[in-house]
Amino acid sequence: MSLYRSFLWWLLLAALGALAWDLLQPDFGEVVIRWHGTTITTTVAFFLFACILLLFSLWLLWTLLRFPYNAWQAYAHKQARSRLNSGLTAFYEGRYGRAQNLLLKAAEDKQVRDLALLGARQAALAQEDYVAAAGLLEQLNQSNPTLAASNNARLLLKQGKAQQALDVMLTRPATEWSPVARGIAIEAAISLQQFDLARNWMQARGHGMSGKQQAQLQALYQRHYLAGADSADTLWQRWQELGSQGQPGEAMAEAFALRAGALGMQHSAATALIASAETRYDSGLAKALALVAQNDAALFERLRVLLAAHPDDAVLLHALGSWSRAAGNNDAAIGYWQRAIAQGGGAESWNQLGQAHAGLGQFEQAYIAENNARRVLNGEAPLPMTGVTLQQRIAAEAVSEQRNEHGIPWLPQ
Repeated sequence: MSLYRSFLWWLLLAALGALAWDLLQPDFGEVVIRWHGTTITTTVAFFLFACILLLFSLWLLWTLLRFPYNAWQAYAHKQARSRLNSGLTAFYEGRYGRAQNLLLKAAEDKQVRDLALLGARQAALAQEDYVAAAGLLEQLNQSNPTLAASNNARLLLKQGKAQQALDVMLTRPATEWSPVARGIAIEAAISLQQFDLARNWMQARGHGMSGKQQAQLQALYQRHYLAGADSADTLWQRWQELGSQGQPGEAMAEAFALRAGALGMQHSAATALIASAETRYDSGLAKALALVAQNDAALFERLRVLLAAHPDDAVLLHALGSWSRAAGNNDAAIGYWQRAIAQGGGAESWNQLGQAHAGLGQFEQAYIAENNARRVLNGEAPLPMTGVTLQQRIAAEAVSEQRNEHGIPWLPQ
């Protein structure tokens, strides 16, 4: 690319030279310079050439005069970058004192000052030197106020001081916030249940946040928004409001189920969750349904219909086990939890299976199941269950055949 640019530059100079020759060749003109009694007469072409030569000479002289200064500046920048690199390396190695000293020296260079001051402050905090950290924050505030505000607000938020964190962020206009700073302000507003403020900041144009960051903040907003409902009517209104914005996700469904259980509206919550799952199935909805399990034959049958469409969904099988146990049918619950485990269910399914066996007086199986729950959490392979026949094992692992609208079986993914 540089070769192409050089070619264009020389081509432009050639075109300008040709144009100048075309203008001057018919008549070179005359330039008369009179100064202190001395008269100099020359042509326009020579005068222009002399002016260009003079300007070039002045540029060359200025470059030579600035060469020592530029060399010193380049050396200083190189030293600052080296100290910054060594300081950050020392910080991540846990040598916080050395990191702070190196980063303070690196902060003397304007090009890396903000990052060096930020790293030095983190090193001071790691050593619990809060006086030095406060001084470094003040220096950073003079250099980059918005970065200083977001760094201070992040620390306050981690300490549970959401109101102070929000106050710090509001000292800077929202138009100057980086995506990280905006996320900190939104999280603080959500923690304080200032949902209108948080929603406005999330929906602001040009916020610059990534899709992952938006999804995380949206899930946090939904959880707190539903968990903050002080009555069943408020909870229902907020559920419908969020549902109108799109399909409920796992965080939203779980928060709704937990708050509904606390407010005594499990039946309404279960009906709403099943209706959402029937519209567009998601494992997150099935996970929430396990939290509102109850003895309702009609709703249980609707869950069984969902299972026919998703026979290998371990989360849905786990939910059906919880509903069977809520109906007092421990044998059916054990069957569903065995199937959930066979389809990849985790520690919670093992735990519930152990409780079901204990409820039937099958203490050996209960002990093995509880032990397997701990083993799965630790990343270990579960132990085989006793008292399970080959037919029961095959039934647990079996998945009903699925066919499309033409009657052709779906191939396994």
